[in-house]
Amino acid sequence: MISPIAQSLNSAYGVKDLQAQIQERVNPPGGSLPKVSDVEKPGGLGPIGRTDRASPASFTDMLGQLVREVDGKSKAAETEARRLMLGESDNVHQSMIAMQESGLAFTLLVEVRNKLVESYQELMRMPV
Repeated sequence: MISPIAQSLNSAYGVKDLQAQIQERVNPPGGSLPKVSDVEKPGGLGPIGRTDRASPASFTDMLGQLVREVDGKSKAAETEARRLMLGESDNVHQSMIAMQESGLAFTLLVEVRNKLVESYQELMRMPV
């Protein structure tokens, strides 16, 4: 059973959407992996694997999108805080929620970066 707070955080940060994107990349909608007869034999002239489906976004594009989303949340929080300080808005709670979302998104981004660096370092330590 998921608590209401966890459900609201999942919906606010699009965790379900992210999980669906990851699942789609792991299990492509076209089905399973290509059959052996569909794959070009070694030494052949054609490409290996399927070429009929569009190539998925690269890892760099995915990370770039994450950084843009975090930046957008930061700018939205800054705008909300500015509107509150200038008296254009009296929604203190909305401003605080935006700032907390921004902080949490940035923390997530830093943790993803830390895991990537840690993974890279682990790969570099592997003997060749």
